[in-house]
Amino acid sequence: MKKHCKWSEELSSYLDGELGASSRLKFEAHLGSCFNCTEMLAQLRNLRHCFQSLPQQEVGFDLAPVILANPAHRARPAWRPSFSWWQMLPVSFAAAATVSLGVFMGASLSSKPDIGLVVPTLAVFEPMPPFDVCVAVMSGCYPKDNI
Repeated sequence: MKKHCKWSEELSSYLDGELGASSRLKFEAHLGSCFNCTEMLAQLRNLRHCFQSLPQQEVGFDLAPVILANPAHRARPAWRPSFSWWQMLPVSFAAAATVSLGVFMGASLSSKPDIGLVVPTLAVFEPMPPFDVCVAVMSGCYPKDNI
C-alpha cells in the first residue's frame, strides 16, 4: 500500500505549471527523494497524454441560444399556492369546530363539582359469586353480618 505524502496534493499544480518559483524548486527537490510522488507524477503525465490524444469534437453551432430557449433553464417565478383561500374554508371550519368542542367538553368536565355519581361495584371479595346456588340453608351461604 502506498503511503500518502503531504506533497502529493501539489502534483497537479506542478504539472499544470501553477506553482510559484520557490514552491516549484522545493517540490522538484522533494521529487528527487520521494518515490511515491515521482510515480504518481508519471501516471498523471501519462493520463494527460491520453486525454490530449483523444479527437476533438466540434459541435458546429453555438448551443447557448438553444439552452437559453429551453423553458426548463429559465428563471422560475416565486412559488404560488395552487389553491385559493375559499378552498381552505371547510378545513378551517372543521378545525375551529374541533377546537371549540374540545374546549367546551374540557370546561364542562372540570367546572361542575362531583354530583355524587354512584358507580356500581362488583362484589369481588364475597365468599360466593353472584347468582351462585347455595345448597345449604340460606343462613349457611352468607356470613352472619351480611344477613
